[in-house]
Amino acid sequence: MPRNRIAIILALSFVAAVCAANAQESPTDQLALAWREYGLQAFSTANDLFADVAETAQGETRWQALLGQAQIVHYQMPGRDPEEAIPLYKALLAEVGDKAEWRGQVLARLADCHAELVPVQIDKARELYREALVTLPATSLMVQETALRFLATYLQRPDRAEIARGLKVSDEFAEQMAGTPFASVFHGLRAEMAFFTDNYRALAAALDQQYRAGINNVSVKEGVLFRLARLYEVELGDYVKAEAYYRQLAREVPSSRKAHFAILRADELKAGKLDSDYAPPLSPQVEDATRKEQP
Repeated sequence: MPRNRIAIILALSFVAAVCAANAQESPTDQLALAWREYGLQAFSTANDLFADVAETAQGETRWQALLGQAQIVHYQMPGRDPEEAIPLYKALLAEVGDKAEWRGQVLARLADCHAELVPVQIDKARELYREALVTLPATSLMVQETALRFLATYLQRPDRAEIARGLKVSDEFAEQMAGTPFASVFHGLRAEMAFFTDNYRALAAALDQQYRAGINNVSVKEGVLFRLARLYEVELGDYVKAEAYYRQLAREVPSSRKAHFAILRADELKAGKLDSDYAPPLSPQVEDATRKEQP
């Protein structure tokens, strides 16, 4: 038998064996494989597997498959298409009924779509985020994630009054963010709102809370502590706190390029020397340089 015919037969046998194996897999096994392929960014393969599961499975296994298909269209397919994902999420929403965790999750993803459309549909997005927050169980960590996405809509437009409203709205979420993995991000978001509205006391409070909530990224911690030191020194005139934050920066991020300056400036402030030998004279313009230091 010619070698090429042998190769073809072997290849067909292998494909048949794989198909038979897949046919014997349970929908749960296929779903796990689909999410694994999704994680490996093999989205075309994942989408085919999700489609197979959606055809044969019922209940939450089917919902997971439908969610996977919607997320591929929404986030992963070339071009990302939130508009095309909306009917997929709506169809899933109709299936999950009053299952709170599922309904809240799908509502939040629908809100994401409206927030990402061009032109953006902010009001519709906020309405859906609010509905998701009311629907989700209070113990779900998706509550905090959804709240952050909701608050981020207030930073989507360069509107000072809108951002100020967002800062005020964020107050209602402060208690439920405390002690969660989202606390530092929440306070960082509040800091940006305060910054863009020139609310320096709110900015200082938010940055301090962001720092105290815990910052794992060294460069972010460096930026937050330096902003706090300069903010208290230049805008708020509290030199005791400014000195403390400079020393905190030098102590916690000794490898920082700002650490040496922080020690020198802290020593100057302790000695009552307001006009530094190492920095420009104190004036409102000095803060302009620190505005580039984003947390």
